[in-house]
Formats: sequence, structure tokens, C-alpha cells
Amino acid sequence: MQLALLLSVAGGETDAQVPHSILSDTSGFAHDLAIIERKLGPLSKRVKDHLVVIEVSYYSFADSACTMVDTQRLLSGVLMVHACIAEDVQAMFAGFRADTFPIARVIPINRYGLNRDSTGWNDAASMEDNNTSAFNYRRKPTSAQPSEHAKGTAIDINPMLNPFIRTPPKARMVRPEKGRYDVRRPGTLHQGIIRKHLRSRGWAWGGRWPNPKDYQHIEYLGPPCKSPIPKRP
Repeated sequence: MQLALLLSVAGGETDAQVPHSILSDTSGFAHDLAIIERKLGPLSKRVKDHLVVIEVSYYSFADSACTMVDTQRLLSGVLMVHACIAEDVQAMFAGFRADTFPIARVIPINRYGLNRDSTGWNDAASMEDNNTSAFNYRRKPTSAQPSEHAKGTAIDINPMLNPFIRTPPKARMVRPEKGRYDVRRPGTLHQGIIRKHLRSRGWAWGGRWPNPKDYQHIEYLGPPCKSPIPKRP
């Protein structure tokens, strides 16, 4: 069965937005997924039949160093997620807009190509581009277990500002390698942001993990997703 796609426009502001990505940027997704499935095995039907593409809008940065927020224009991009979290994600981005919390860019993970051994899309390239992404049929970075992103219920936000950090006694690892976590920088996730926009909705944050800490990672921990595909408005 082909993946279900739904374009959900946030806030009726599309005409005024500058797109980082649009629905057509997911073209070729099913072809790539078939390659990954030959490596990792079939994607769960409960996920595959309920993947949707949603459009989100956000403020971004006024400079390449990500130190200043551009509040003069809204940008937009598309995320692929499980249908059961689509409303949560729209509400989260609405909260980010209200707080002028900036998002560097939102580009579908398939635009970064497959990783070297075709066991997922190139998450490393996406992180190095400071890209916010959601569904990716891949393993966890530190084990052979499927990532939460393979369920369509996890999002990585501004990875350069919110890197994955593993510290001793385990071997130190920072991903992306040039990532730096500093709560004083705009676009950085911290406890206040999580409490305000996510915790009450049943989401968890990798920044609370003891070691490693995955500051970019948020995931849905509510009841198992069994949502039907939303109807088009």
C-alpha cells in the first residue's frame, strides 16, 4: 500500500510564508523506503498506513550563526509523522510561533538521501544542516534497535543547537560533531520549553536522559498510535 499523504496548512498563513520545503519534496519517498526495507525488514503496517505529511510554519534565524531571531517573516516546511500526533505537532509549532522560538529549517529527511549502507535516510547530513525532521526508518545511533523516528512519533529539533551528547565513562560522542548546547541561545530546547509545550501532551525529551543526552529529540509517549488517516478538510 502506498503511503498516505495529507497536507495540513497551519493557521491560514500560507500565502505569506517563505517555504523551506513543500509537499513535492517528499517525491521519491516510497522508492527510498523500499530500499531501506530490504535492509531493515518491512516497516510496520501500523506505521506505514498512517504516515501523513503536515505543513508547519515557524520563525527562523536572521543570521547563519543562529544568534538572532527573524520575526519579520514566517517560513514553512513539511514534516512526515504518524497521523495520531499531527494535531500535537501543529499545536507545538503554534506555541513556538507565539513565543518566537526559532526553527532553523524543516526539510523532509528524504531530501538528504540515503545513508551510506542504505539503512535509513542520511540523518547525519540532516543534523549538520540544523534541520528539524521527524519520520526516518532507521536504527538508533548507539544500537541496532529501531529508532523512535521509525514509528513516526519522534522529532529532532535544531540539532546543531540541541546536539546528541554522550559523555564518559562511555566514549564521548557529539552529534552533529559541531553541535553545541547552550540554553542562552535562541532555538535551544530546555525544561521551560518542554514544560510549556510538550509535557502535558504526553511527550518526553531526550535532554532529561542521564547519558547520553539527546537534546534535539522529543517523542510521544502516549497510548499506542492507532489513529485512522485524517480526512482531508
